[in-house]
Amino acid sequence: MITAILSGSSLPLVLLVAAYLVSTWMQTRHAIQRLKRQHGCQEPPRYPHKDPIFGSDLFNDSAKHAKQFKLLDRWSTRYKKHGKTFAAIMQGTPAICTIDPTNLLAITTTNFNDYGVQPMRRDATLPFLGEGVFTMDGPFWEHSRALLRPTFSRANIANLPAFEVHLQKFLKLLPRDGTSVDLKPLLCKLFIDTSTEFLFGESMNILNQKEPQRSQDFLDAFHYAQQGTGKRLQLGKLAFLYCDKKYYESIKVAHAFADYYVDKAIEYRRSHLADKGVNLETFSDEDASKHKVVLLHDMAMETDNREDLRNQILHVFLAGHESSAITIGNAIFQLCRNPDKWERLRTEVLALGNGTEHLTAEKLKGVKYLSSVIKETVRLYPVASMSTRKAYKDTVLPTGGGALGTSPVFVRKGTIISSSVYALHRISACWKPDPEAFRPERWEEGVKPGPSYMPFGWGVRTCPARYLAEIEIGYTLARMAQLYERIECRDEVSEWVEELRVSTSSRNGTKVALVPAPAAI
Repeated sequence: MITAILSGSSLPLVLLVAAYLVSTWMQTRHAIQRLKRQHGCQEPPRYPHKDPIFGSDLFNDSAKHAKQFKLLDRWSTRYKKHGKTFAAIMQGTPAICTIDPTNLLAITTTNFNDYGVQPMRRDATLPFLGEGVFTMDGPFWEHSRALLRPTFSRANIANLPAFEVHLQKFLKLLPRDGTSVDLKPLLCKLFIDTSTEFLFGESMNILNQKEPQRSQDFLDAFHYAQQGTGKRLQLGKLAFLYCDKKYYESIKVAHAFADYYVDKAIEYRRSHLADKGVNLETFSDEDASKHKVVLLHDMAMETDNREDLRNQILHVFLAGHESSAITIGNAIFQLCRNPDKWERLRTEVLALGNGTEHLTAEKLKGVKYLSSVIKETVRLYPVASMSTRKAYKDTVLPTGGGALGTSPVFVRKGTIISSSVYALHRISACWKPDPEAFRPERWEEGVKPGPSYMPFGWGVRTCPARYLAEIEIGYTLARMAQLYERIECRDEVSEWVEELRVSTSSRNGTKVALVPAPAAI
């Protein structure tokens, strides 16, 4: 067969194809060399693989530490040992691991279009979440962002009276006799109720003792599908190996629940199509208190694509229904272990007054220590603790190469860029003294971390709900400061232990005893 192909009239064609392939390879090679020379690129340190082909040693080591709930600290150790930027192999693909702030700034801003999240996220999340704002790049991501931006730009002024209604239900579930309580599940219920009202137009009322079974079925299914999606993301290109019948059954339940509200939103669109409604660009504090903001309704006014609406709302629910709850739990995790910091927070909050009327969004911004507590909490415990992208083209990172680690680094098209936000927030040069310590005071000492601090992302992919979340987190902590004189730690385990799903939380929750203030009894 080979002889026949290489004989007669076939030989010139084979030689032509071979010449084309060699020419293309040479041109690519020369282009890469020119790019390297142009920027003065040098090689970064390399991870000492035992398996330099597939990187199975790195994968297995990560899997082992994930089972021990120590993967985040393991990545911090790797960066301390091998440098802020080093090359590795991840599941057979070349990777550059970096937490250098200069590189991260280039990835998220200057050279934003050179990298993307879609190759890393889309396939693993597609069965559950579909294509949406957190998994796509390019025009579809821009479309997704455009659907969300108008609502979040006006919802940044939180409707705190409406939020207080749900908060009251949460507070009534907290024991007032000094018995222990785990705040984690109750905080999750609080923000499930508030987020579903904002996203779907109806609260699940999961804080009620007799919540609707349909709501509980959805949450059980959603969280199981979320857990499975987290495993698929960890498997990367091996996600097809994840076979779990319950995972796909849970997806059907979650989709059916979301579709119910999508259909209601499309009906809302039909009934309001002729009505211009509220001007989204000129939405004031007064408007926010009078008008009920529903994200799904606003998106439906822009598109009636049923699948698109369902995917986008599931993306936002995934990010929004537990992120604030996790952050409040982590803040109290530290405040109950540092009673002096809780006392200072109470003092500054009580200086505003001892009623809800004193806790406006504007006044909360003036409580500097409250802001410092929130910033320090998300520094130590970022909800999005890991970040991965893939290079869409041959490009360059500004630093990390050479013997001193200061030269630019060439990044070949298809290279994985892996970053640990958890490790970034613990770089000693950026966060001294005591980068591992909970010190809200550091934010009063003039620290300006820049891209060393990315709990909400950076650049154009910054979380659109950041300021809304900060207001609701601050309001919840301030209300608790008004009501509780002390918060005592009742955790059996003293250290914070990670729980990695799509988001990162405290595996052991936040177990405390609450001591009411005399005026609140």
